[in-house]
Amino acid sequence: MGSETNASVKTSVGRSCVPKTKGKVPKRVHKAEREKLKREHLNELFLDLANALDPNQPNNGKASILCEATRLLKELFGQIESLKKENASLVSESHYVNVEKNELQEENSTLETQIRELKSEIGTRLSQSKPDLNEPPPLPSQFHGDHPGLPAVEPVPQQPSALLVVPIHPDIQTYPTPDPGTQQQPAPKTNCVVSKPHARYPTPADSWPSQLLGKQ
Repeated sequence: MGSETNASVKTSVGRSCVPKTKGKVPKRVHKAEREKLKREHLNELFLDLANALDPNQPNNGKASILCEATRLLKELFGQIESLKKENASLVSESHYVNVEKNELQEENSTLETQIRELKSEIGTRLSQSKPDLNEPPPLPSQFHGDHPGLPAVEPVPQQPSALLVVPIHPDIQTYPTPDPGTQQQPAPKTNCVVSKPHARYPTPADSWPSQLLGKQ
């Protein structure tokens, strides 16, 4: 009886253990497969990273690839910071250039207006100073009487020129030619009398220029 009971217990235990082992085996198999897939995916990622870093460099392991990637990232971050600073300086410089450009445009506009005003002023002055050839000549001075506001120009009388009258003495003696043998006597001194010029006043004959102007 005891042997039968032991056999029944063994069979019952074996039956109870068989389905448990059947349920655990698939879980281990799936876990190993998942780990294998993860390793393969990581290996592919490391290969891609190694090719991106330096395709000509041989694969020295995952640690070297990670160190090289870290160094490259640090360099890239440093370049990014320097580019940010450069960008800020360029933005400030661009703002300053825009302000200066606006000021220069305002100065240019004011200079253009001044140039136009000066050109117009020069044109008006030239038109005023340039004589018109088609304009008739001015009228003679006889029409000054029609305009009482204008002063009349009177002819200036001609001043008579002073006349010097040198009288010729009628009793001038003629002296004979001296002989060469006789001693020559000095000639007597003659006093030349010069009369004072008399003033001469204009006569009616001297007023002919004013009469001609009056007839015109």
